[in-house]
Formats: sequence, structure tokens, C-alpha cells
Amino acid sequence: MLSLVQFGLSTLDMAASLRLYAEAFGFRNAGGQALWGETIRIQGLAPDSRAIMWWLVGAQDFFQLELFQHSRPAQRPLPENWRPCDLGWVRFGVAVADYDTTLAAIDSNGLALSGQAVGPDGLRRCAFRDPWVGCCIEVREAQGGDGPELLYATSSVSDLDGARRYYHEILGFPLLPLELLHRTEDETLWGLPGARREGFLVDTGQVLLEVVHYLAPQGQPRRADHRASDQGFFNVALGSRQTADVRAAIGRLRVGGVEPERIFDTGELLAAYVNAAEREVEFCVLPEGMDAALGLEAREPFFG
Repeated sequence: MLSLVQFGLSTLDMAASLRLYAEAFGFRNAGGQALWGETIRIQGLAPDSRAIMWWLVGAQDFFQLELFQHSRPAQRPLPENWRPCDLGWVRFGVAVADYDTTLAAIDSNGLALSGQAVGPDGLRRCAFRDPWVGCCIEVREAQGGDGPELLYATSSVSDLDGARRYYHEILGFPLLPLELLHRTEDETLWGLPGARREGFLVDTGQVLLEVVHYLAPQGQPRRADHRASDQGFFNVALGSRQTADVRAAIGRLRVGGVEPERIFDTGELLAAYVNAAEREVEFCVLPEGMDAALGLEAREPFFG
């Protein structure tokens, strides 16, 4: 069975992102790798491309943040007028054990909040824009636990019916009402006061996908020559310990007319990328016994 196992983030400054996520949220170092050659083709890039990849883990089992900084092709920043209603993956939410420490770390990293509120549960929440990845991050005060825990990722789409077919009919995930996660007034937190939107939640298990279509303001599409190396929150990954689960998902994609652009298959490791606009999802096998090699286990703290 597939579950959400990873957020893929492309950062303009790897060290700055690692510092922010470690200091503000408590994510732990899970090691890194360099990518080039045939392996990097899975991102739709030429084999002479190069990138550094780094992993972070929190309190959840079988879940990671995967950050990239590409040096070839040179990483292109998001447009200066980018807004969190623009199309693509635009936001994610994290619950933290020590909310006040998070606020202090956001401030010490030179960042400003875009909004603060108290939720209907009486717990504090805020949001800010990560200047290096470019996406918005909602921070929620956790009721308990060690934290940090990833709560959801938000995809802004132009075709809500198409997205519903993708996640529910093709991939087989149950759908939930949008209002179970956010009320309309929550849009003020990330700088969209008065926004009108519709959508649904995708229940992948421990982490939700929030799929929204903004009626106003309308989101701008990604650039026509979009590359996986561009700055931004570029995909999420659905994974399993079992190769058969991922092969079955790839089969359903093909039957549904969503052909992965690239498949990396060694027999033991299997990964496939769908890079099409509004469908940006990786499918991967993360075998038992390879957690340390694949960035699912915490290592030594950062020297910083």
C-alpha cells in the first residue's frame, strides 16, 4: 500500500535551508548525496546535470524531507511576483513541540511572519514564506509529542475534476472535505485575505494532501519551460516498502493515461517521476534495511 513518504524541495541555499528547518522545527540530519549521470535523468534532466541532495527527518516513521540544490543547470528562482495561489505545490504544514522556540528561530533567521492566529482548538498557528525554497510554511502548535510532524502539503490546481480523478480514481486514495483542515479565513495566514477556493483533501495515511482551486485570486501557471531544478516545492513522493505496490501504481497510471516520464529500476530500487503540471508526484520503493542509505534515519547533528 502506498503512503506519502517525502516532500521534495529545491532550494537556492542548501545550508540556509538545513539551518532553518533544524533550528526552527527540530528536523534532524539524515545525510546527503550527490547526483549526476544516469541517476539524475529521473528528474527529466540531462546526464551532465549535477545536484546536491540532503535529507531531514522528524518524529514520523517512514517520512523525510528531501532537499536539492542544483548547480547544473543553474537553478532558476521563482518569479518575483509568485503568490501561494499560483499553480503547483505551494505550501506545507508542520506541527512543532515548542512553538515559542520556533518563533524565536524564525526571527533569528531574519524572517517575518505573514500571519498569526489561534485555531478553533485553542492552539497557536502562524505562517511565513521560506525565502530559499520559496514556498509557504504553516506552523502549528502541537498538543504533545516530540515533533516535528509534517501535517499536509498543498497543491494549487486549475483543473479540480482532473485532480480528483488522478488521486481518487487512478491512485485510489479516499477523499475528504477541504474544511476538515482549513477554513476560508485561514487563507489570511499566507497572505491571501478574502481568497475564494474550492477543493478536497487526499487521505494518504499520516499526512494529508490538500488540493485547492483558487477562484480568486486565480493562480498563474508554472513557466512553460519548467524544470525540476527550478526553485520551489517541486513534488511529493508516494512510496512503499514493497516493489509490487509501486509497480501496481505505475500500471494504474498508464491505464489512466498518466505515463511517468522517467523510471529508475534496479530491481531492488524503483522510482518513477510524473513531472506533468498539477500532477507532480514521485513513486518510489524504500526497501527494508536501506533506511540509512536512503535518508530515513537520523545521523549526527549538524556542526552549526
